[in-house]
Amino acid sequence: MLSRAREKLLEKEIKRGEVPSCIAVVVSSEAIGPCWWRKVASMAGWCTTLGISGATLFFELGGDESAVELDDIAEELSDLPTKGSLLFEDEVISFGKGGPLDLVISIGGGGKAEVTEAIRSVLEDVKSGLFDPDEIDEEIIEARLRLKQRPDLMIRLGGKELSDFMIWQSAYSELYFINRSWDRLEKVYFLRAVRDYQRRERRFGR
Repeated sequence: MLSRAREKLLEKEIKRGEVPSCIAVVVSSEAIGPCWWRKVASMAGWCTTLGISGATLFFELGGDESAVELDDIAEELSDLPTKGSLLFEDEVISFGKGGPLDLVISIGGGGKAEVTEAIRSVLEDVKSGLFDPDEIDEEIIEARLRLKQRPDLMIRLGGKELSDFMIWQSAYSELYFINRSWDRLEKVYFLRAVRDYQRRERRFGR
């Protein structure tokens, strides 16, 4: 009861301010736990309740957890009221019934690999004569990035070290660390992260 009361108070406080339009949650391989996809529905609901329109979840899978069946996971998430995309290596699977939340789940693969692939694509276009090297700018590279969202808030679970996930897109993101595993993440911790974001003065690199 006390936990639920705290959640209600935090929600009320948060809704009086400006919420992040997009968040990213990075879960370390040590913090994932079994059947990690079953927690996605809770996170999607928390975001929708606060009016957050975009979310990217990144799972640093390793070991036995990396043996996942994407179709099975997408089927379990098929009833979520979201516009969902599940990314793994070169595969992209859509899920969800549509709704106000644009939800992306990325399994494995980091930001360095994503930026490397984008640059390789740009170089192929230069080689083909589509444009000159002097024309390469940030917009050309960004257009080839796999992940299009730009998180205002990036939450890191299960560790205090930075991740290279969305290394380009998160250049001016606010960072928040939670020393909890994904399956033990309670709503109150998520709400505290959003409230902390609201209390910061964003400088966007200035």
